[in-house]
This record gives sequence, structure tokens and C-alpha cells, in this order.
Amino acid sequence: MRNEISLSQPVKLFAEAELQAERTVAQLRVVIAIVLGIVFLFAVLRASPAGEPILIRQWLFAGGTMLAYLLLGLASFFAIANGVYRPWMAWLVVTGDSAFLLINIWLGLINTGLPPNYLTSMPPIWLAPVVLAFGALRFNPLLQAYLVFILVAGLLAIAISAGGWVYSLDAPPPSGVNIFFALPPNVMRLAMLALAGFVLVIASMRARTLLTLEINEARRSSNLTRYLPQQIADRLADTGIDELRRGRRQNIAVLFVDIRGFTRRSEAMSPEALGEFLTEFRSRIARAAETSGGTIDKFIGDAAMVVFGLVPNGRNEAAAAVECADLILADIEKWNRQHRGSDQEPVKVGIGIHWGDAFCGAIGDERRLEYTVLGDTVNVAARLEELTKQTAWPVIVSGDVLEEAGHSGDSDIWQPLETTTLRGRSDPIQLFGSSGFQNLP
Repeated sequence: MRNEISLSQPVKLFAEAELQAERTVAQLRVVIAIVLGIVFLFAVLRASPAGEPILIRQWLFAGGTMLAYLLLGLASFFAIANGVYRPWMAWLVVTGDSAFLLINIWLGLINTGLPPNYLTSMPPIWLAPVVLAFGALRFNPLLQAYLVFILVAGLLAIAISAGGWVYSLDAPPPSGVNIFFALPPNVMRLAMLALAGFVLVIASMRARTLLTLEINEARRSSNLTRYLPQQIADRLADTGIDELRRGRRQNIAVLFVDIRGFTRRSEAMSPEALGEFLTEFRSRIARAAETSGGTIDKFIGDAAMVVFGLVPNGRNEAAAAVECADLILADIEKWNRQHRGSDQEPVKVGIGIHWGDAFCGAIGDERRLEYTVLGDTVNVAARLEELTKQTAWPVIVSGDVLEEAGHSGDSDIWQPLETTTLRGRSDPIQLFGSSGFQNLP
């Protein structure tokens, strides 16, 4: 399920971006057809000499192309607006864009009888930058490569079908070429160039918008990870904040650890020494949690809550919690040995562990998001840590922990305690105590 979510997020975002791009292209196609039609009407038809059969046919071809372009844009826009547009249709639309351009050039050569060497003198070829700019708006490399291939291959096919290019032209240009370099065709070229530039400005704006969204999303995720454990921050990148807020119920192991006699100790320490002491203690807890695969849910003064199983990975989380407790005891003993002979009182801790069902989820907003674990499992683990203050055992765990961890038969390590009904519970619970079982370094 987690892999399905992590894969669906980017796919969904790409699909939305591509749909928005196609909507923008459809709107621009309509705008360009209308603008070219206006320029064609006032700068070409009104200024063209009457009675020229070649010009009449050429203008009919151009008008038909602009009308078809307008209809293609409207069809694409309405398909998107009515929800019938599908991603594969982009390939058909790109093919249509190229076809309008290539057919108009081909008809122009046939109409004028010009050899293919004058193919690039046809005014419609200036639509090529517009068509390429449309492709750039989609941010699809394969689609853009296909568009370039269609245009280049189409122009080559037109040239070959018209007899092929001559290596050099010794004769002066045919008189038919002159009509394409009069004022009206050049006005159309300038209009097409301006429109191509306009489309690229839109493309740049879209790219900048997408980049800004990406930067804001990265900053948002970065801000959230300041308040979340690393494992949960990684999940956030895959599933999103809404998934974390929904939360879920799952079996986890919860470990509470607390320094014994901390209040009395802190009263005899300067603020600087107290800060250094707590920093050292927390770094050792963090190291043990990281080694055993636990997640530090929170530090509370001289106490810490470590959770195992927030991100399932196939391990025995109860066994990992027991390992973490032993690592903590070993590291605390090593810490005490470093200060042996000084006037510093040895550090002693109490650890409680329970295994069971709990709610795991994020609470709060983006300004202060907290991933928390709630339920009876957490309360029991906290009560077991409190019980260590009343016994000689530094570690007290529930029978559920040992059963899940596979340590229920380790009678040399775990000593059964009196069955107890914990505060806040009606059912008694079987408890076990231990002094740790790892050989200290």
C-alpha cells in the first residue's frame, strides 16, 4: 500500500500539470488563429492586388489553415472542459499542428510551381516556431522530440516529392517568388514571429510557476521535518501530510526511559553543567534508538519516549525495543565509568516497555506539526517506567513484549514480578524485570 501511495503522488501531479498545459495550448491556439486572421484580413487581403489566381488560391489555403487551427483549439478546449480529454490525445493534437503547417507549405509550392529550394520562402513556415513553442509548453521531452521529427521529416518529404533540392541555383529566382516578399507576407511573418515569442513567454511563466511551487513545497516539507522524526519525514515525502493526519492503528513497541533522582541532581548543578548533562544523556538515548531502529517520539526533560514500528520494515519491533533498553543500560554504564573517581554521582535510569495496539498520526498544522502515538500501549509503558522507581529492576516489561520478542523462555534474564493492576486499568498485567543481559564493553 505504501509503495502504491508513493508512486501515485508524482503520477497524479504530472497528470494535472500536463492537463493544465494542454488547456493553455488550446487557449493559445485559439488566440493565435484569431490574431493571424485579423492581421491577414487587414494587412494582406486589403493590400493584395485583385485578379491574381495564384494569390487567391494562396490566401484560400492560408484562410483554411487558420480556420482549421481555430477549430482544433476549440475542440481541444471543450474536450478538456468536459472531461473527455485523455493524455494520449496530445499526440494526435501535435500531429494535427504539424499537419496544418506542412500541408499549407506543400499546397503553396504546388500553387506557385516553385522548386523545393524555395520551400523556406513560404510564409507558413514561420508557424514552425509557434508549433515548437506549443511543444515546449507541455514539458514532455518525448512529445517534443516527436514534434521536431514530424516537422523535419515532413519538410524533407515535401522537398523530395517536388523533385528534390538542387545543390546550387544559377538562374535568377522565378517571378512567383516575389509575391512572398511583398509587404503583406512580411507582415504575416512578423506577426507569426511575435506570436511565437508570446507563446515562449507563456512557457517561461509556466516554468517559473512550477519552479516556485516546487521551491515552496520543498520549503514546506523542510519546515515540517523540523518537527517530525526522520522516518516520518521520509514517509511525508511519499504520502503527503493529509495521509499522516488521517493516522492509523497498528501494533508498536513503546519504551520510556527516565533518569533516577534527576531533581536532586539538577539542584546541585549550574545551568551550564545541567545543559551539558542533558545534552549528553539525550545523545546517548538517540544513539541507542538509532542503532536498534527506534524512533524518538519526544524528549520530556530528563525522560524520553522511543517508539518501534512506526514504519513497518519486517523486523521484530518488540525485540528491537528490548535491544534498545540493553544498549541504553550499556551506554549509561560506560558513561559512569568515564566519571568514576570524580565527585559526580553515577547516573541511573529506569526503563519501561510495552507492546500493543496504538493510534499513530500527525496532529497540528504546517506551522507546528507533531507526530504522536496515543493509546493504552503508551500509558502502560509509562506506568512500567514509573514502577522501576519502586523496585530494584532498571528495566520492567510486560509479558506481551517478551512473548512478541521471543524472550519468554529467558528465565535467567527476565524475572517474573507480581501480577499487577496498573493505575488506569481494570485488568491485571504480567510483568518481568531485568538488569540487562548484554556484555558491557
